[in-house]
Amino acid sequence: MWASIEPQTPIILGDVRGDSQFLTTRHYIPARAVRGAWANGLARQGKNTEEILRTVDSLRIGNFFPAPAWRELRYALPLPMSAMSCKRKGGFRTAPDPDQRGHGVVDTLIPRLAYRLLEAKGAHFAVPFALSCRECGDRMEPESGFYSVHRYGNQSAYLAFRPRFHAQTKVAISRHRRAAVESMLYTASALSPYTSHPEKDEETRIHFVGRIDFTKDDEGRAWSSLQRILNDGLSALGALRTRGYGRVKIVETEISLPTLKERVEGFNQTLHKLWRELRALALNSHNLPAEPPEGVYFTVDLLAPGVLRDEHGLPSLMLTLNLGDQTLQPLLGITRPDMASGWCVAWGLPRPTHLAARIGSVYAFHWEGDLEKALPYLEALEREGVGQRREEGFGECLICHPFHLEVEEK
Repeated sequence: MWASIEPQTPIILGDVRGDSQFLTTRHYIPARAVRGAWANGLARQGKNTEEILRTVDSLRIGNFFPAPAWRELRYALPLPMSAMSCKRKGGFRTAPDPDQRGHGVVDTLIPRLAYRLLEAKGAHFAVPFALSCRECGDRMEPESGFYSVHRYGNQSAYLAFRPRFHAQTKVAISRHRRAAVESMLYTASALSPYTSHPEKDEETRIHFVGRIDFTKDDEGRAWSSLQRILNDGLSALGALRTRGYGRVKIVETEISLPTLKERVEGFNQTLHKLWRELRALALNSHNLPAEPPEGVYFTVDLLAPGVLRDEHGLPSLMLTLNLGDQTLQPLLGITRPDMASGWCVAWGLPRPTHLAARIGSVYAFHWEGDLEKALPYLEALEREGVGQRREEGFGECLICHPFHLEVEEK
């Protein structure tokens, strides 16, 4: 099922600190922040450690991604790292507000993949693969962040998330003396519960949507417990909770993300179409096959940082899959390094820090066989995630991100 979290007060969801005098925040709600708040609330209710672990493990919680409270929301996701926009005027062409419209955002993964597969078959092109803006002819740059898709009349509107921040300067408190520390100030920059309205010159609330799966048949008791703790204010999300930050409401919601089968089929249909179009541009097109090799092409898109290891157990940014009797190496990978870290409220200590592939990383694979045989493995992969520390929310993934089909500017 899908759930929606609506902030009631500003939230600070710890990010990497560039300076100890500033508390910055992530722009999404990590799954571990929700689990930590839930566990903290259960502890306040007098539950012992065994009961807390059993209750919290009854739900598999994903990351929650931001969207403005505007019209009917179809889904909200991070942009894949393969997304690009005009250097001169970036942004979605379908934004309702003319002041927020850019020259469009386009995804480059399928064109890159088709180009690379054709080169592997011996294709010779007159020029290397490159993209330029259709509107102004300027070069394209990677586009990052979060976006949401809304029903706008008979069409879909793509909106880039534009965060607002709530900043306060505070006096540092000594943990030993419980008193102010001389000459020690810090600034807390929290995520505001409001963002710009897509159509009007005013504010609108934001909400965060994410996946929640029941791992045990507990007849909804765990979900009711999570709702009660967050909605009744028994616990809050993020930092500075004792100062009023992080109060939220959580409810079940409806999201119309295409099904896994629809996404994979659409991905392969678009890949075949672009294969034929690029093949026609090759200098030796008459020597190239009309269609790509048989099998199923799909992507794994990270919705959270992924703690990955290579075959020797060493930290890696590339993903290897073992699906059934096949070991799959990525045909194409677009990623950047990040850190997997955090703070454990129960221990009062920082969590281990590991190298991770950044959220939005994308890996393309080829499965030798038909789609019906691959679907159970892909469903399990999407449900369980990839890499290590998945119980903390790392490694959450989506198979064939729907934005990969946007091979023309949106």
